[in-house]
Amino acid sequence: MVVISMLSLLLIVRVIELLIFLKKVSKICHTYDWKYIDKHGYALIEVMENDKYYMTSEWSAYNFLFIKGPNPFLMLFSLKPLRVEKQYNKEAVNKLREYEVI
Repeated sequence: MVVISMLSLLLIVRVIELLIFLKKVSKICHTYDWKYIDKHGYALIEVMENDKYYMTSEWSAYNFLFIKGPNPFLMLFSLKPLRVEKQYNKEAVNKLREYEVI
């Protein structure tokens, strides 16, 4: 009984950590996208024409971090720490560093 309680407590803590991490990544995506738009003006037109630009635009951080990134369910059970540098590939991290987002 004690073991089950400890495991469920660990799982609850990990879920909370994951939710906080995903919120942080969402803020990073928002910042990256607007810095990208500031540098490349054509992207603003794409955002204004399409509310779901992040699903189709390769330049959007939402696209390469959330849609093409690791599955949150797998992050939950991964032993890797919940940091951008550990969860995402080097290409995505380098894109974020290019605009000084992380």
